[in-house]
Amino acid sequence: MRHPRHFFVLLTALLAGFPAILDAQAGSQPRRIVGYYTSWSVYARNYHVAQIPGDKITHINYAFANLTGGKIVLGDRYADIDKFYPGDSWAPGALRGNFNQLRKLKQKHPQLRTLISIGGWTWSGNFSDAVLTPSARRVFAQSCVDFIVQYEFDGVDLDWEYPGGGGLGGNTSRPQDPQNFTLFLQELRSQLDARGKTNNTRYLMTIAAGAGPSKIAKLEVEKIHPLLDWINIMTYDYHGPWKGAGNPVTNFNAPLHPSSADPTQAPFKTDFNIARSVALFLARGVPRGKLQVGLAFYGRGYGGVSASSSTGLFASYTGVPGRGTWENGVFDFDDIASNYAGKNGYTVRRDSESRCPWVYSPTARIMISYDDRQSIEDKVWFIKGAGLGGAMFWEFSGDRQSALLDVVASGIRHAPRLWSDRQTMSVQGPSRASLRIETDVSHARRSYVVVFGLSGRRPGLPLPGGTFPINPDPVFDLSLALANSSVFPGTIGVLGTDGSADMALDLRGQPLGAALIGLDLSAAAWILRRTAALNGQASNPLDIRFTR
Repeated sequence: MRHPRHFFVLLTALLAGFPAILDAQAGSQPRRIVGYYTSWSVYARNYHVAQIPGDKITHINYAFANLTGGKIVLGDRYADIDKFYPGDSWAPGALRGNFNQLRKLKQKHPQLRTLISIGGWTWSGNFSDAVLTPSARRVFAQSCVDFIVQYEFDGVDLDWEYPGGGGLGGNTSRPQDPQNFTLFLQELRSQLDARGKTNNTRYLMTIAAGAGPSKIAKLEVEKIHPLLDWINIMTYDYHGPWKGAGNPVTNFNAPLHPSSADPTQAPFKTDFNIARSVALFLARGVPRGKLQVGLAFYGRGYGGVSASSSTGLFASYTGVPGRGTWENGVFDFDDIASNYAGKNGYTVRRDSESRCPWVYSPTARIMISYDDRQSIEDKVWFIKGAGLGGAMFWEFSGDRQSALLDVVASGIRHAPRLWSDRQTMSVQGPSRASLRIETDVSHARRSYVVVFGLSGRRPGLPLPGGTFPINPDPVFDLSLALANSSVFPGTIGVLGTDGSADMALDLRGQPLGAALIGLDLSAAAWILRRTAALNGQASNPLDIRFTR
């Protein structure tokens, strides 16, 4: 293992002899943080729009408007436009409620944009009829445009669960739903653009999409992504206490990667995770910058877990537990942190492969899969490492103290981004991964180093200015010693005039063995403030996983 002082000596020597400027093309991806606010938060949850930390997000999706008679309608008239808050007017026609509070929040935070989300799990039953014919699509689209203009939203988020079926029992569904959904999105995009030209506004149009392979397969992804500003992938609820073929045992709500210990069969073991869902959308041609990874600010609980289980994970269970924060089986992050994580007989455990924590009480026989600060940070690193557009989360009231949102905001917005066009490499075929550092013009012409190492030993190496998020190990030493070689081209250099640079991990011609399968090779960048000193700023780490 190389001592930090040796790292310093070698790095500064290499940088001192590297005068070339690497001019990279501009094109940093957008960095969005989209949060759902639920209309029912004003009741028992007692969480109001004014409590939303508007400085930590970019967009709010308001959940939900309903769809009846082929038109968008208010989901909860009292909460949406009538509830009185201090400063509101009782004059006839005056706007009150959450919609007026959103308007005031945008005045306080001018960068903030709001979208009305239509449907959701409960109110998706009428989508199929509303998009069935050209005339129905025109009427529905016109009602959406009129709604957002009237209530001063910046766009529409379509949350149809799901085109072609698979949602709430009793929903109307047809085999031609996916095709009709595409036609409706074309109509809505056209009407939004036409209205926008009259008032010099660019209206947003997004969807919330299912994360399971069957849900993704039904969408005409190649046709709809050019119409959309972005896609919010609902990368949670992969598993829950629902029994059936996909949930015979306790499992993770929102795994980042599959776990080798998962006893379920494909596709549940292989495809029900965030990395795979993102890969499926990318394979269908969606630009990376149009994908938002969904984060869960809640956990899913299992009751009646087998008494023979020592950890509570991948164990048999009887069903939904008889407790939760607001409904049985669903636990807000705040509630878990206060009452379950290491408290009241619940032990916190963590799976290193899926990057997920869970809590388990053998006495209560309850297991809860959830996300905490560490797992959210892992997912933010994945988002940045994959060069995606940002994060979406459900929902604000589950994280009242912004413990999780702070991790998202700081990670998405502030650290330099290191991303790769590949998240996996096959041991059966040597391959090349292109990497890119993206910062901003304030970092132009600064020296940088990108180093590789085996993951799992973070937080990493303390250096002046922060922590380099990879610990020294043999791979670390090798990638530093062979910097700018044919294997690690461009890994030490100078940022271009736009604050970015390109490099690669090139394993073509390098033998890869089966022993690498399942391992993650991590990379991270360190942006120096001065070439003669180690003081600098770390990027996110990114992981490249070896597969068959």
